[in-house]
Amino acid sequence: MMQRRQLTRLALALGATLSLGAAPALAQPAYPSKPLTIVVPFVPGGPVDVMARTLGDALGKSLNVPVVIDNRAGAGGNIGSQHVAKAPADGYTLLMATGSILSINEALYPRLGFEPGKDFAPVSLVGDMPLIVTVNASVPVKNVAELVAQAKAKPDSLLLSSPGNGTTPHLATELLKREAGVTLVHVPYKGGAESATAILSNQVTGGIESPPAVLPHIRAGKMRALAIAGPERLDSLPDVPTTTEAGLPGLQIVSWFGLVAPAGTPAAVIDKLNKETLAALKTDEVKARFERLSIRPMGSTPAALATLAQQDRVKWGQIVKASGVRLD
Repeated sequence: MMQRRQLTRLALALGATLSLGAAPALAQPAYPSKPLTIVVPFVPGGPVDVMARTLGDALGKSLNVPVVIDNRAGAGGNIGSQHVAKAPADGYTLLMATGSILSINEALYPRLGFEPGKDFAPVSLVGDMPLIVTVNASVPVKNVAELVAQAKAKPDSLLLSSPGNGTTPHLATELLKREAGVTLVHVPYKGGAESATAILSNQVTGGIESPPAVLPHIRAGKMRALAIAGPERLDSLPDVPTTTEAGLPGLQIVSWFGLVAPAGTPAAVIDKLNKETLAALKTDEVKARFERLSIRPMGSTPAALATLAQQDRVKWGQIVKASGVRLD
């Protein structure tokens, strides 16, 4: 009888010990249980910032937690990106990345501070935006064929601006030179506003620019859009042909944007973020805000974003190498 009581006490004690040991695991809060931060590696007010805030608002509502936007600009987006690459891999610090950050900067900067292909866990493609081949309205060319013809007739006579060395519009100029077999003069400025101003003031012939930088001036008749450097025409410029329709199918320059987390973030967290991002991109509010920027909402699987980044890493790496551009 005494032995049976001792065994009973032992069993109760062992059960209590196991219950206490399991308590921490059972007490783990469901994700997310605190505010999320989306790091924008550029200054406030630009397209990437607007996208992040728009998506952040939608995610905040669906996840029922605040989503904070943290602008960490500098070095072509590398400062904010490095911050996220080294953040805890718990799903609470995310990066609104550009194609440049994930696919181009590695070839441009000898000291990047992170490895785009290894230090991030892709969540989803968020959107894309084709660049526009444009010229000052006074330039006597009406289409890409005439622009190429003039460049061939008078080598180095055409000046194309960009927001700076190593930017996507700059590399687009290098791609145009390669695809059309022409020589052009690239003129870098400090940002999209200065680049657009240079076109408006006839300091340069034109440029291959992002829609937000040039659409207002095209609509005002101060610039002329020659072609859309993407797979399809823009709804905002339905009469402007694509570069493929204009005879330069190789001139495809689509800026894209993706949401990523630090490498090592749990798969369950990535899956939840992916599901909520895809749902957010289908809402009328998000689509309307993106449309004002000429950005197409483009959700994807994490694997599809990883594949896109790798393909562009190869494509733009070759173009950067051929151009000889290197940035500190």
